[in-house]
Amino acid sequence: MRYLALTLIIIAGLVLRVDHAWQGSAENLPDSAAYERIARGLHERSEFEQVGPGTPAHPQPASNYSPGLPLLAGGIFEVAGDDVRLVRLLLALIGTLAVPLTYLIAVRLCPFPPESVWPAAAGLTAAAICAFYPTLISYSEMLLTEPLAGTLIAGGVLAMLRARDQERMAAWLGVGLLLGMATMVRPEYLLVFGLVAATLIVVERRGGVGHAVAPVAVMLLGLCLVIAPWTIRNVAEYGRLVPLSTGGGQTLYSGSYLPSGGNPTKVLPDLLERQPAIRAEIERQNLLSGEGPESVTPERAFALVAARTLPRLNADEALSRLGQERYKNELRENPAGLAAFLGHKVLRIWWRGRSDLMQHFAGPLAHRLIIVAALAGLALLAFRKRPEFWILATVLVSVTLIGTILVATPRRALVLWPLVSALAGIGMTGALALARGWLQRRSNPGAIA
Repeated sequence: MRYLALTLIIIAGLVLRVDHAWQGSAENLPDSAAYERIARGLHERSEFEQVGPGTPAHPQPASNYSPGLPLLAGGIFEVAGDDVRLVRLLLALIGTLAVPLTYLIAVRLCPFPPESVWPAAAGLTAAAICAFYPTLISYSEMLLTEPLAGTLIAGGVLAMLRARDQERMAAWLGVGLLLGMATMVRPEYLLVFGLVAATLIVVERRGGVGHAVAPVAVMLLGLCLVIAPWTIRNVAEYGRLVPLSTGGGQTLYSGSYLPSGGNPTKVLPDLLERQPAIRAEIERQNLLSGEGPESVTPERAFALVAARTLPRLNADEALSRLGQERYKNELRENPAGLAAFLGHKVLRIWWRGRSDLMQHFAGPLAHRLIIVAALAGLALLAFRKRPEFWILATVLVSVTLIGTILVATPRRALVLWPLVSALAGIGMTGALALARGWLQRRSNPGAIA
């Protein structure tokens, strides 16, 4: 019965995603449009650049974008023709794979006896959360990294959990390959998986140094094999070490902009208001080029700030230094304000939810219930002293820290939604199991002496 229910959940999730992918979005997000233009640049010119209709006069450098999705889309264009709908359909299929992976992770992690009903209940609950979460479904309408990266990360984590049981080096190499592909799609996970590797060594240290280090080394080898060709290409292209993408300085500058209150959409308006010289320069350029207000983008304003403040550095390095200095100054002069700012950014990542969920009362309520249930599931793993707790906690905490320091957006939580769903399934079934045990004790009290 459980497999029938799982099959129905997978089919329903697939149908919803394919329908949205086929229809497409009436309003394409800027990142989705940029990924499509870069894919067309690879297909038409064999260049990693934004090309084609809709390319802004002052586009964000293509190197700021992760290479994985454009390479995949460009490959599909080469094989099947220049039809973005085919790419969306493939991404919908890949995104749907996260549903059974979420089920397997929840069953694997559930701390209750395998012969009980709770592991299957946790898995089905987790699969349903992943399959029917509205934002993941609506993202099938565009070319975005979250569903693709979420499936790869879920597959990598499940492969990691199974590799710990099998203790075969080939299995650890497979883990590394999956994590490498996820890193190609979301470059910040290069740091995340590095921290996961350190956690694995600590978790396995009781078996000896060789037992702990060897599988992790093989895993990292697999990851490096995936990203090495692109890293070599970047060194030749930019003359410096760029493992996957540039743009870290821009996100650090935007993320450290305290007047925004942690909301990245407020950075540009406040910056133009506080620095009228930047606004005047953009207006002067637009007067000469004939461009309109749509050409005024954060990337364009940030580049002008970098050129005016640190002209000897390239824009990315200059913005990175400015962001670091701002954080250091706030830490010295206003540590309480900085702490409140960072705390607000954490809530923005996890508690706020995407805007498409905020239009009705049920949306934010359901989102926050899932987050609370996931925290309960993580706490249950910690209480039962499951070593997997440390792996998942490392992933969640490191992603939170990266988002808190850089740009805080609910999209960071979407990448981890399969893992969040698995933990939420465990948390919800754990609560039911505890409630059932409490009721049984109430209905069958012990004998009174």
